[in-house]
Amino acid sequence: MTFLRVVEVFPPFGPAVPSDGRRAINGLKRLSEGLVKIERHADVILVANVKNPALLKADTIHTAVELQERLRVGTAATVVVRDQNRAQFDTAVFTAFSAGMNSLFLAWGDDYPPSSRITNVRDFARLSDAIRRAALIRSKAGASTRLFAPIDIRRLASSEGVTLAKERLRAGADMLLAQPPTTDPGDAFDAHAALVESAGVKDKVLLNVFPFRNLSDVKRYERLFGWRQPDGFLREASRGERRLDQLSREVVGRLRAERYPGVYLVARTDPKIVSRLLA
Repeated sequence: MTFLRVVEVFPPFGPAVPSDGRRAINGLKRLSEGLVKIERHADVILVANVKNPALLKADTIHTAVELQERLRVGTAATVVVRDQNRAQFDTAVFTAFSAGMNSLFLAWGDDYPPSSRITNVRDFARLSDAIRRAALIRSKAGASTRLFAPIDIRRLASSEGVTLAKERLRAGADMLLAQPPTTDPGDAFDAHAALVESAGVKDKVLLNVFPFRNLSDVKRYERLFGWRQPDGFLREASRGERRLDQLSREVVGRLRAERYPGVYLVARTDPKIVSRLLA
């Protein structure tokens, strides 16, 4: 069985101020140069959506297409349904398919805070409706693009969460990318493995590896995303990045040894992480 390695990277971004475009072009050049060094360790380079309205971001589809032309590895763009009305969504999806994109990640996206003065779009009632629409367009276009969708691994502890996961798969998602991360090869791995296996979706979920740098980094992302890491992992995190990398490599090792379908690795802004954890 093929072990699918999905590596998420951030698109070039910077402060939301007027720009002549050179900054974004140079950012994309630096990103592609960094990814060339690790492309043999990945099967899909997934361009993430940066959730910050104060930043000027390169479009995920444009970035994925540009990377696809520069790299010898498949690319995927993130399409945030919250940011699209139905016509925009159809255009984004069809653009990705017509560009021959390897994969596409469809995410619901968080609501914008009222202070941002940005309207949240609600043309789709739920993410599975958007997935179904993308799958229909894929079929009509004769495309072979793989569709990814997210899953909160913690929700698989309830029947409602299992129903949600299976609904997204029935709608047309080929694989679910999990969060929060599986932080260690012991308790965290066992807990997440039990959830996906009891839900009957082990072969459809890519568990997440997130390379934390130290204890303060862990705490920062707990605040940002509402994650709560076990006390044992927090003690390990106090030992620093080398220990955290070791734990992540051991998680990947268990995924391979126990015949999981692959891994979803977040590279953040440092492509060198990929070779450290997946080589």
